[in-house]
Amino acid sequence: MDARPALSLSDVVAEAALGLQAVVPGDPNAVVIGAHTSEIHDPAKWLEPETVMLTTGLRFVGAESDSGLADKLVTELKTAKVAALFFGVGVYFQDVPRTLTAACKRANFPLYTVAAEVPFHHIENFINQSKLSPDSYVLKRAMRLTNDLLQSVSAENPVQALIARLGSVCRGTAVLYEDSGRIVESTGEGPSHLIWNELRDAKQVSDRMSIGRWEVMARPLVLRGNGYWLAVASRNAGVIDELGEMLLETTQRLLGAINGISQFSVSKERHENAQLLSMLQDGIPVAREYRHWERMRTFRFVPYERVRAVVAANLEQEPIAAPMVERLLQRAAVSGLGLLLAENGRTPESPPGFHALVSDSAALEAWLGLAEDVFIGLSEPFSDLATTPDAFREAETAAGIAGRRARAAGANGSGGRWIVRLDEVDPVTWLLARRQTPQDSDKLGKFAQGLDRDPELRQTVLWYLARNLDIAQVAKVLFVHPNTVRYRLKKAEDLVGGPLSSPRVIANLYLAYHEDILALEEIVLV
Repeated sequence: MDARPALSLSDVVAEAALGLQAVVPGDPNAVVIGAHTSEIHDPAKWLEPETVMLTTGLRFVGAESDSGLADKLVTELKTAKVAALFFGVGVYFQDVPRTLTAACKRANFPLYTVAAEVPFHHIENFINQSKLSPDSYVLKRAMRLTNDLLQSVSAENPVQALIARLGSVCRGTAVLYEDSGRIVESTGEGPSHLIWNELRDAKQVSDRMSIGRWEVMARPLVLRGNGYWLAVASRNAGVIDELGEMLLETTQRLLGAINGISQFSVSKERHENAQLLSMLQDGIPVAREYRHWERMRTFRFVPYERVRAVVAANLEQEPIAAPMVERLLQRAAVSGLGLLLAENGRTPESPPGFHALVSDSAALEAWLGLAEDVFIGLSEPFSDLATTPDAFREAETAAGIAGRRARAAGANGSGGRWIVRLDEVDPVTWLLARRQTPQDSDKLGKFAQGLDRDPELRQTVLWYLARNLDIAQVAKVLFVHPNTVRYRLKKAEDLVGGPLSSPRVIANLYLAYHEDILALEEIVLV
């Protein structure tokens, strides 16, 4: 018994070399078992059911306006269960006679034109040899389907194009899910959410299932270490039976190829990105600014619009997690934010992290919000690329301020995101950030070393300065009586050598405990 899958009308029409165009489309799933050319007046009695009749319209020469003749032919072909009528144009008629087209439309009988340059024997051979040679037919169909899917690789969004073509080929729905159930891409009107529910709740992995009138085939796959599910669905069970396995296998391989191409492209782009950033950090002459702005267009920068230098690191001085870097790159691409980014510091003095050049645009704030568990410093905005090295020194200064605030916040039991823009820094903060030697820090530390030996007094003084010298507020924060606060402040005055009402004493304490005070100011009291 021949187990070859049946040749369908859509299989024949989809063969580009046959030059077929629909005039009255037929059921794409209609079975076709043969093809015969006939120009006689009563052809139906000589044709088998489920065959295609080919004609050049000889019977209509001189009778093209005879609607009765056209109706009679169509009625006989339909009664004989002929699959379709293929009309060869360019021999006797440049177009199908209008009476024949009208008759086919009234009877809903499939009518297709055959291009003038296509000999009828090409169509006969394609259909009849497919019948006689199952292996040849299956191989040709597999190659045609693969070529059809392959065309998606060159599309602007290849995954979207591939899933769209997959849904078209299976005459239903195609869906690509993440392991979480999020739909990456889908096409068609099938029950994509119900399909996922079945896949999620399945007690054991099964690649075939029925959901209402839909027949579904699915399989898991892994790309770049991430899990996905690929599913195809059709109301025609025969399509899934015949094509499902081949379509899923081919699509899985193409997704792997697309992923590899994408990875190569991303890797190349990131290399060019880091290389361009390195050149700017090293310094470029003013005469070459225009050339570099043009190169930066690729990374979504608009020439001569303001940018900022960015330096980021974490308190543990460890490399930034790769997933976070991916999120930063992806968000910039999606939001249109100009971005050049290189992981890790460029000098031995810089802690592990990343350096970046970003557009000073509305998308910047949301982009910064993705940087978790890091402190970040930003330079003042600038548009003169020749000053990029200076801007990164500014960003490193701002990152130093952010890092000290983050450490002070941790020591005082408070948290938060630590992002410092140098143009928003007050003069005291800026001067403290420019301390050049350990002796500078020691000088400030010595002034407050007496308080440092008494944690209770130190904490009281810090809150006193952080709450604008308001004793009642300090008492509320520390859960003590205001007189207790006054007593502690009096003891602190003895240690620092002057009253806490003195501008000199307050200024010195503010300089010594600057980051700690700022960290306490961030705490919102309830």
